[in-house]
Amino acid sequence: MNELTCNFFAILTDGQLRKINLTQDITTEVRRAFIDHAGDLSDNGLDQIEFEGNYVLDKGEIFFVSMELDPAISEAVRDAFGIQELNLGVDMIKTLFWFEDNVYYFQNFDSRKLLSNKKVLCYSNNTYHKLTNDAFILDNHVDGIYRDDKFYFYSYRNGNRIFSLLDFYKEATNEDLSTFSAHPIIEVDSAWLQANADTIIRKQIALISNAGILDTVHSEKIYRKARRLFGLVLDVHDGKINLPCDKKACKEILNFLNEQYYVGPVSGRKYITNSKRRIDN
Repeated sequence: MNELTCNFFAILTDGQLRKINLTQDITTEVRRAFIDHAGDLSDNGLDQIEFEGNYVLDKGEIFFVSMELDPAISEAVRDAFGIQELNLGVDMIKTLFWFEDNVYYFQNFDSRKLLSNKKVLCYSNNTYHKLTNDAFILDNHVDGIYRDDKFYFYSYRNGNRIFSLLDFYKEATNEDLSTFSAHPIIEVDSAWLQANADTIIRKQIALISNAGILDTVHSEKIYRKARRLFGLVLDVHDGKINLPCDKKACKEILNFLNEQYYVGPVSGRKYITNSKRRIDN
């Protein structure tokens, strides 16, 4: 391997890339966590189903989308010299990936895997010691792979965390909009929604509905998180979130419900994923 190349990278929540340098003794184990656990994602014998959002996989099937990889990712694996090294003190990881033989192996990441500022005890010589350095946990699984201009995955939720699948999702029909309008924690003028829902609104509602995002949460919890984290004040009455008859305001709420907001780890600024657009309160 060329000294300027690297196999192990992190994609941050703001889309930036970081390289992860490994010592020789751990490289093989990290590689196996990706290569050996890609499982059926690497099986060319599976039936490949083009993802459109309205299909449930059967055994022996896998989703794919045809897409161009972000040039920054492909350039990084060719020459990682100019890529900053991962700093767990400030960098917020979204996805980890391993690159080998023109295949990208992706594993999603969340804060539970980060061991910074946590009381972690390490066992050595019959004694437990405190972990003094920042660290993270690497799982033995792969959430998606990219090869030959296609992205393969099993789960929309996991795949969408790696790359936005909004462009590949079918729009919600008027019947779907009516079903969404009748959700127990949603209050909206169904006639207005059907008359004013553009492609973005219809795709967002399709994503929210099919992922079941609203089925296991309480409106008051959503209200508190929207206000505390993003300064987004929702209109909540009688346990229902009111979607206003205003396209811009409606889209902002749908973006939040579809979990497309995040806070920059250093500046504390607020962004919408993919566009990296700052939100001024």
